[in-house]
Amino acid sequence: MGVMTHGDAAHDEDWGDDEVLAELVVDGTTDRGEQRALDAVAEQARGAVLDLGVGAGRTTSLLAPDASEYVAVDVAPGMVAAARRRFPGADIRQGDARDLHDLPAAHFDLVVFSFNGLDALPHEDRATALEQMRRVLRPDGRLVLSELNIDGPSFDERPWHIAGGVRSPRFRFHVLEALRHPGRAVRAVRTYRRTRHASTDGAGWATRPLRAHEFRFVAHFTTLERAVAELRAAGLAVVAAYADTGEGVDWTAAHTDADYVHFVCRPQADRPRDR
Repeated sequence: MGVMTHGDAAHDEDWGDDEVLAELVVDGTTDRGEQRALDAVAEQARGAVLDLGVGAGRTTSLLAPDASEYVAVDVAPGMVAAARRRFPGADIRQGDARDLHDLPAAHFDLVVFSFNGLDALPHEDRATALEQMRRVLRPDGRLVLSELNIDGPSFDERPWHIAGGVRSPRFRFHVLEALRHPGRAVRAVRTYRRTRHASTDGAGWATRPLRAHEFRFVAHFTTLERAVAELRAAGLAVVAAYADTGEGVDWTAAHTDADYVHFVCRPQADRPRDR
């Protein structure tokens, strides 16, 4: 298998790999920050909900029960098949966050793109995806998404280097995982040596192999300032932000030490909507 880069067909289907699916067939929120973000949009979650990057259906169990309308989308056929098996009554479609033209404009009360799904896209496609999400949002709707932080511990990790220091819970967790699953640790080194060549650097952003799934995926990282600027350029205003730990994040700052940030956004009232 060649280097897994952002956005190509092989990469998309790799998300449906049996090993990845086994890790993603879960329910519940990922962390305290996601729970706080979803709590902040409880009113919108009772309306029409679009669940992007649904994966194997983790967020279906969180969002579908209370929604008046629920549509889920994922780019990987394997993920879509798994989600449909788990939730046969839900409207789960194969599709791409960069092209939502089959969905009506100004229709959804809530759009969710969880689990750093935006960061699986190529840098040059992020603006398109954000503009598509804004297009399908109602004027009073909300968008919840998470983004990896270039100043956080997950950026530029290596199999043999765990950020946070030996006393951190993060260090202990990954060391214990390596002891429990030594085969994964060996595979992580082999995979990292391949995917690291897909790393890129830009102004306030970069791509690096991500420790999750043994470094097989290259993810996008930004500074807090850059992330907020990208949202604003797409016609989205941040109304709340939370670190993965659940603490509030000052989104007017340039940097944060959060591993990743959950943003709650609304469409900007002063920007014309797409037709």
